[in-house]
Amino acid sequence: MSRPMYKQFRSPQGWYSLLYPADWEHLVVEEIPAFFKPESGGALQFYAFESKVESFDATKELENYLKIHEIDFDEEKIATFENNEGTSIRACEFEKEERVWLVYMIANQKQMLLATYNSDEPVDDDLFLNLSNIISSVRFL
Repeated sequence: MSRPMYKQFRSPQGWYSLLYPADWEHLVVEEIPAFFKPESGGALQFYAFESKVESFDATKELENYLKIHEIDFDEEKIATFENNEGTSIRACEFEKEERVWLVYMIANQKQMLLATYNSDEPVDDDLFLNLSNIISSVRFL
């Protein structure tokens, strides 16, 4: 019997799920899940938000996040995606204080996830593919 390539994770709040590589581990601390490959220098964390009033604008939320962290917002450096469920995904990469950061805003109407990956090691092609697959697998329940 072959070993699964991915494991499924369901959020502590029960309103989103995702797939992550089977050779990665995860921890949940104070309802914030972190995913990482053992012995690597980085982790992917998910922060969940829900609005009672209005839908989230992924681009605006990413702009606000970058502003808080004193990173210039350049729309030409933002990757924009939308999946078949109508979920908007915005992504960018930057370096700050000798750490590499990848930031993803994943919004579907009144639910939003902020996913951040940071590491003191460069992001190689395999890691980038793993991160992209995790982000692409997010489903709001």
